[in-house]
Amino acid sequence: MLGFGPLAFGVVQPWSICTLEVGTSVLLAVWVASRAIKGFHVAINPLLAPIALFASIVIAQLAFRRTAYWYETWSKAMLWASYAGLSFLASQLFRRQRWTKWFACFCVVYGFLLSLFAVIQQFTSNGKIYWLVPTRSGGWIYGPYVNHAHYAGLLEMLVPFPIILAIITREERMQRAMFLFVSVVSCSTIFLSQSLGGIIAFTVQIAVLALILWRNRRTVWRESIILYALCLGLAIWLLWLRPPGLVERFARMLNPISDAGVTGRIAILKDSLRMLWQRPVLGWGLGTFPDVYPSFRSFYTNFWVNEAHNDFAQTFVETGLAGFAAVTIFLVFLAYGGIQSIRHWRESTQSSITLAAFLGCIGLMVHGLCDFNLQIPANAAFFFTLAVLATAHCDNATQYQLSVGKWRYAK
Repeated sequence: MLGFGPLAFGVVQPWSICTLEVGTSVLLAVWVASRAIKGFHVAINPLLAPIALFASIVIAQLAFRRTAYWYETWSKAMLWASYAGLSFLASQLFRRQRWTKWFACFCVVYGFLLSLFAVIQQFTSNGKIYWLVPTRSGGWIYGPYVNHAHYAGLLEMLVPFPIILAIITREERMQRAMFLFVSVVSCSTIFLSQSLGGIIAFTVQIAVLALILWRNRRTVWRESIILYALCLGLAIWLLWLRPPGLVERFARMLNPISDAGVTGRIAILKDSLRMLWQRPVLGWGLGTFPDVYPSFRSFYTNFWVNEAHNDFAQTFVETGLAGFAAVTIFLVFLAYGGIQSIRHWRESTQSSITLAAFLGCIGLMVHGLCDFNLQIPANAAFFFTLAVLATAHCDNATQYQLSVGKWRYAK
């Protein structure tokens, strides 16, 4: 299901959304059937609690008609229920080291193949996705996405896996070289997509990884060399490709206030605060931002403003203080669980993979300050899966076993 999402243009069309929802339901049914035969072993991830709290807030919006557009909130609730289902399934799978390693391999191979396709399409593009599918909005396509920033958001979550595997590989030089090559190709597409938010988020990820490496000064020189090799290889690869427009995009970062896109996002953020002031507790209803915002828009534009271009502000507007409190608890649990899970990342492959997932979540959260990746179902599904992986092996993770009609608790 995760691999299907990006290939289906990010799951933004009704048929692909239906496929995601039905597919997740089928997977849950298969899990229940298999557990009914073998016995229930239910792993409870700490993040499931704030997810349940957020779900209760959305249910309250629907039950008490505290939404500007009931059907839109119901439709979005079904989609977010799919994220919750995938998170629950991931909690059950990632308690086993074997599945965690397989998932890491999937992220490396999938990210590399998707990056190769994106590079080939970029330099042979005819303006259509897959050279066949035209875009109605005339967006800035990259890879299988209509919006280049959403492609960058996906790669931010995938590139930490080959980078971390290149660092922890000790003896096998060929494997290290392979992971470095995959890292360079995958990371380069974030820059080739020319998403400023993606470039900033990736830079933050590298900075956080460098800080983690410097905590152990005995081995930092060897790990730093690998990180320097990655950055050098990335620079050489981009200079060789010479993508048009990349230098101009970097120049825009020097004076962001003069950029029309930045000023527009700031105006939307100010308007969002006025929206929140009228419904501060439960908000306007999950998924109703594009329906309500035209009444609060303070500037003229020919374009339809369908998102707030800030995941945190949009969540605040749609679910109010109650929903934002649930999101805050989720992020606190993610940060605490992620830090607890990566304490032994140098000695444990399991913990190293957890570190990669944690870095992926950090990247998307940073990018969420200036874009709306969590409104793209394919990216949101990947994010929640990585968040579960990042906290699956922290000290607070527990599991329950149903045997002969009795619940038994095991730490």
